[in-house]
Amino acid sequence: MAQPTWRQRLSYYSLFVPVRHYLLLFAAAALLAWWWLQRQQPPEPSLAGSLLSLLVQAGLAAISILLGLALFTVLVPFALFAWQLRSRQVQVQLDNAELTEANQAGRRINMDISPLYRPLLGFLRFRFIYDDVKLSPKFQLIKRQQGAAWFSGRQSGWYRWPLPAIREYEVQQMLVYFEDYFQFFSFSLRLPVKQSFFTRPLPAGLPEQQVSPQRTEEENVRIEELKRIEGEYLNYKNFEDNDDVRRIVWKIYARNKELVVRVPEVLDPFASHIYLYTSFYDSLHMPDNYLVNTRGLDFFKNACYSIYQQLTKAGRAVKMIADQPLPHRHLNNATEQAEYQLAASNWQHTYDLLSAVPAKGSAVVCIHSLSSAEQLDQLLQRDQQRCTVVMVRLTQALRRNWLGNWLKWIFIIPKNDFEKQGFSELSRFQTGRALRANEQTLEEVLRRHEATVVRVG
Repeated sequence: MAQPTWRQRLSYYSLFVPVRHYLLLFAAAALLAWWWLQRQQPPEPSLAGSLLSLLVQAGLAAISILLGLALFTVLVPFALFAWQLRSRQVQVQLDNAELTEANQAGRRINMDISPLYRPLLGFLRFRFIYDDVKLSPKFQLIKRQQGAAWFSGRQSGWYRWPLPAIREYEVQQMLVYFEDYFQFFSFSLRLPVKQSFFTRPLPAGLPEQQVSPQRTEEENVRIEELKRIEGEYLNYKNFEDNDDVRRIVWKIYARNKELVVRVPEVLDPFASHIYLYTSFYDSLHMPDNYLVNTRGLDFFKNACYSIYQQLTKAGRAVKMIADQPLPHRHLNNATEQAEYQLAASNWQHTYDLLSAVPAKGSAVVCIHSLSSAEQLDQLLQRDQQRCTVVMVRLTQALRRNWLGNWLKWIFIIPKNDFEKQGFSELSRFQTGRALRANEQTLEEVLRRHEATVVRVG
């Protein structure tokens, strides 16, 4: 469990400050107006000066009444909810559903809380605390029925929580904010909730790849329908001396000037499944890099999921093997299990590529720009190892910076995000340079071994 930084602690405790910045701005403006009015007073006693003093006093009295009323309308429902929360009379129902609309990522959170009263002419807002230290945006519930009663003791509605990152989320608490009609005061209470879910990876739109199934470990279980398998993991391979010249694909030779032969198909009654190994090992040690931990990680997960989908659509039984221990979740089928494995996996520095892939057998191995070239070289040198390497270039996940992005970065203050941990435009170029250098080293290893490679990105 990651320890919160001092910024995250300060941000957390600031959530319980009952005074909002609007009140501070209003107080500063009121003091400035009072100072200006005092300078307008005539030096000698007069009727105009007395009238001005009376108007200033009336204005201060009216402001005090409005502020007192605003504070009273917030304190009453806040104190009532605090007492009911302490008496354990509050009932909370929280569930979620994945958004299925086009171009929308995240969850639709349905909430039902009772008893909970809204401040008179004020607002009720909420915020989730998830993964121990992270905060969701502050939001209001969208009512299922319009025109709900102001004095209703039940708050029911939904919230569309944008969650673009592919990962598992664990919600531990919810903050309830009581705000007045001026939004000067905001009293908050913590409400314990338990909700966990994960966002699913999406297909990356890769070209179709033909990958053959491997044999079972023990050929004692036959399948009902014979599956066609190839001698290699792809339909074609380079021409060798013992190959039949009649199987040369002359179209490829005319285009690339390479002699390639078509691999004959074999009817195998024991061909059953394919092992798909996903390696999240980070050999470059970039644990605090914002780009690698967000865009790069999601890009790799989507690429692995695309390979998995293509294999399953081809009628293959695919076994996805994770390279790190994951929490046990009861899921309906193998596809959901694979989606959860990808969503819950993260970059790690414990289980390297050689420990994740067994020493013999056939497999599909997904690597990335953070993988170790030395370990890949040792993997391909194994005598009993036959594998198809899926090379995912993480540099394709980095957004290119044009002049408009630079101007936006210079003149527009970005929104505070403590997860970025000092991310800047300069670090973007440094990250891209390091990834490209390691990608070139990995490509050299693949070319030296003439490995079967599926490149993504």
